Amino acid sequence: MLPQHLDWSAKQSRILTDSGNALNYYTSSNGYPFSSDELPHHHLERGDSHAVFQQWSRNNNTQSTLIKQLSFPIVGAWKRPLFAGKWEHSTSEEETVYNVQTRTLFVDLRIPKCKPGYKWEETGKKLLLNNVNDDDSNNINSSNSSSNNNINGGIMASCCRQVLENMSDDDLRLYARQHVFGGFSVIQQHPPTLPPTNNKNMQSLPVCTRHHCIDWNYIPQKPRPRPNKWYIEGNHQYKDGNDKNNDPFNVWKEWSYATDFNGQCYYWEQWERIEGDEMGRGLRVALRKRRRDAERDDDNYVDGILVVVGDHFNYIVGRHLNQMEETPHPNANNLVELVDCAIKKRDRDTAISYLTLDGGHGTISSGWRIDCAIQSWRHGEKVFDCIGNGAAGNEVRVVGDGDDIFGWTVHIGDTVWDVYESSVESACELELTLLSKPESQCQNSRL
Repeated sequence: MLPQHLDWSAKQSRILTDSGNALNYYTSSNGYPFSSDELPHHHLERGDSHAVFQQWSRNNNTQSTLIKQLSFPIVGAWKRPLFAGKWEHSTSEEETVYNVQTRTLFVDLRIPKCKPGYKWEETGKKLLLNNVNDDDSNNINSSNSSSNNNINGGIMASCCRQVLENMSDDDLRLYARQHVFGGFSVIQQHPPTLPPTNNKNMQSLPVCTRHHCIDWNYIPQKPRPRPNKWYIEGNHQYKDGNDKNNDPFNVWKEWSYATDFNGQCYYWEQWERIEGDEMGRGLRVALRKRRRDAERDDDNYVDGILVVVGDHFNYIVGRHLNQMEETPHPNANNLVELVDCAIKKRDRDTAISYLTLDGGHGTISSGWRIDCAIQSWRHGEKVFDCIGNGAAGNEVRVVGDGDDIFGWTVHIGDTVWDVYESSVESACELELTLLSKPESQCQNSRL
């Protein structure tokens, strides 16, 4: 086993929470009250995140262009050079981080560099190729490709489960030590008055509260007990030394919203813009997988998000649970603890089901190919093959008319996605963007 890697998730938690002391800092008695609807998993557990997030998106879309630029200062693709707490820190030498944030949805990916992905990539790629070939053969005699996919996510989900089943118990524990989560970021420009801190300018900064709808660390009935809420301190300074105050942030810091008993932020993160995100002013797309009517009260639904800023995209796809037959492990408070506990009790099936969540990063210029992912055997694959259930051909088309983005739907394979945000002005243009094909082949307005 690799001690450094096994400690990765625990170290991230220690930095973020001051070794658990954040539970005492972020309290009404310390001057930081919060409501239940601020908690990261509140809407996930209530089952109303689709309706709530869509309404927030509509509200954002009605703002003027200038207000939007001022209200969403962290739109972009970001890397994290430094994550620091009271006594520990982590750097980009230890993990690869891709944080793609639109004006609405986000996906935040964190992969430790000590992850022994090479152990599983060869097996995964072989199984993926075999599954795709088998599916193509079946489709020769079937006009309905989705009938050849298992009910919980198609050949991609089947391949993932096979790879995980080929892992040893130790491998499953190692694999659990990584992170990805996605949801909606709500930014307030004028947060309420708070107790004084050692930074007198802190209370004039915008505040971001993130609401998670898909989360690697989340397990049912064990939601995160404090808001994912933080100050945004931006720096317009560029490498050439010029201060371009009218431009979006090039570098910014995330400071904990609550403070310790000395009035100091107990963690902070530095974020730097990744080349190719067009400063957040170019292409922006945010899609979320639609819950179909037949799935509204069905455990088979698997959520998904795709966010695009400039040349960069991040994606996340939820767990493919085995008809909710997983065994509860009440002593576990997060995914890593659940996997460790399940393995100790020889419950590999539960561990494997909870590890089926996927997420990753890639670029449009590469042909929408993935270059960093939770499921590392997906590297080099097109993102639409991963989020479209592996249906034959993985056709991508956009249905809609007019300039109301909330009336458009994106069809990827046999899945349907709602549009939460789009900088392009027509369904036809969005389809061209997703497919990079000639305009003459555009198939919009299929109402």
